Amino acid sequence: MSDYNLEDMNWLAECFQEHRTRLLQVARLHIQPMLLRRISLDDLMQELYLAASKRLDYFKAAAEVPVFVRLRSLLLQTLVDLERKYLACQKRDAFKEIAFDQHNPEDTTVQERWNLLADTVSSPRTHLAKLQRQELVRQALAEMPDTDREVLTLRHFENLSNQECASVLGIEVKAASIRYIRALKRFQEKLSANSEFRV
Repeated sequence: MSDYNLEDMNWLAECFQEHRTRLLQVARLHIQPMLLRRISLDDLMQELYLAASKRLDYFKAAAEVPVFVRLRSLLLQTLVDLERKYLACQKRDAFKEIAFDQHNPEDTTVQERWNLLADTVSSPRTHLAKLQRQELVRQALAEMPDTDREVLTLRHFENLSNQECASVLGIEVKAASIRYIRALKRFQEKLSANSEFRV
C-alpha cells in the first residue's frame, strides 16, 4: 500500500464511496446467513476496501471494465475468502451457534422473523395467494437455463447496467442486451402461462 500516493488512495476512496450502496446490495444477495454470525456487512466492506487498496494497479488499469464490476468481482472473492476463514475451518462451528436476542439489522434471520410477523397481519387468503405467486415464480425460474437466470439476477437483483452485465459475463454490450431481453421474454411467457400472471 505504501507504493501508492495519496492521490491514488483518494481516488479509490471516492470510487468505493460512490459504489458502496450497490456493493452492499450485492453482498446481501450473496452472503451466507451463517457468515453473518461472525462478521457484519460493515466488516465485509472494510475487508473489501483493504483488499482493493492492495490492488490499486488493477483498479487503475483496464478502463474499459467499469470500476464497479471490478469491485463486485473482488467482493465475491472476499466473500469466498471469509467463508473459508470462518465456515470451513477447525474453529468453533458457526452452524452450531444459536443466537439469542439478536438485534443486528443485517441478520437475515431477524428480517425473516419480522416478515413472518408482517405476514400474520394479512388475511389467510392474501397470505396463501402470495405464497402461490412466489412458488410460481420459483418454478418458472427453475425451468429456465442457467444463462437466463444469471442475466436476470444481475439486472434485477444486483441492479447492474447493461454495460456492467456485459463486463461480468465477458460478452459484447449488444449481446448482453439481447440475452437479457430474450431471458425476460422467456420468463414472462412462463409466468403468463398461468392465469395468476395474465394481464
